[in-house]
Amino acid sequence: MFPNPVAKIKNFALILSFLLSMASFIVSVIIMIKQSFEQGLIALSVGAGINLATIGLLYLIAFMVERIMAQALIKSFLQRPDINKAYAMVDESDPWYATIKKVHDSLGEITAREHRTVEIKSLDGLTLRGVYYPQKGAYKTVICVHGYTSHAEREWAYPGLYYLSLGYNVLIPYQRAHGLSEGNYITLGALERDDLTLWVKKALELSDGGDVVIHGLSMGGGIALLATPFEMEGVKAVIADAPSTSVRTTFENVAKHAFKTDGEKIGALAIKIFGKRFNVDVDTCDVLTAVKEGKYPVLLAAGSNENLEGLFQSIADINPKPTKTVILPGCDHGNGLYKQTELFKKAIAGFLTECGL
Repeated sequence: MFPNPVAKIKNFALILSFLLSMASFIVSVIIMIKQSFEQGLIALSVGAGINLATIGLLYLIAFMVERIMAQALIKSFLQRPDINKAYAMVDESDPWYATIKKVHDSLGEITAREHRTVEIKSLDGLTLRGVYYPQKGAYKTVICVHGYTSHAEREWAYPGLYYLSLGYNVLIPYQRAHGLSEGNYITLGALERDDLTLWVKKALELSDGGDVVIHGLSMGGGIALLATPFEMEGVKAVIADAPSTSVRTTFENVAKHAFKTDGEKIGALAIKIFGKRFNVDVDTCDVLTAVKEGKYPVLLAAGSNENLEGLFQSIADINPKPTKTVILPGCDHGNGLYKQTELFKKAIAGFLTECGL
């Protein structure tokens, strides 16, 4: 958490304004007594002008500091991450050890299979890359959408093996500004939702048509839901595991925790800068807005410790298409398939069957 100097600058400006006003008044009264009334008025006017100029300058400085802090928030939060920190191996005493070990074991197993790097060009000219695991004769493809600052191949190795066992081709894209893909900034779904539509087209190209399932985790789950209003040929189902909700909410929460005071104001300014920089309407980057026009059946999943039941009910109430929910007992963010493996696999398989897959 960082201190916010803006409030201090403004408080200092108010105190200084009071002191300057008092000093100006006293000096003016002395001049009126010792010289003339007119000269005293002139001195009072000059003092008022200096006061206003000083306060204006300090408030300008405060405004500039706010913008600098908002831009710093965007840079620190959205710039290209070191994805090797994601799912890095931990000590055996760590409560996440079993999950992380399964991730690394699965990565070794899946990368031993036939695979190749594929790429697309984003609407803003970035080369985005992913890893494709084909299966001979398979007409179904799952697109695995990873989360914020994550390592795509590590995150989706274990789930990818499951989908391969179901007879799916598996496509694991790296989001913009992650891993193999170009880009300097993550946009929390604002631009990634458009990237996803292009990955759907790529999946159809790679498999000569067929059916597509989109499965996203965390930010990837949010991206999957943000794309549900789009007409995407071949898409039959969307699975959102512990999805993020909106760009606005994410910025507000991050700013609130980043700054001791005025975090909400810094967050609001950062949102405005974000919208202009990436030419997006931030209010459209909200899953509750998106799913109102959803075009695909959705399976929502989360650990019981995440407390997302209320969000899931809201989504189910407004999604025009069928919405299923699975809450995984005792699970935290993103580890449901590892801790409640059979329950989650059964939910996925049942949902896909209901979708005709």
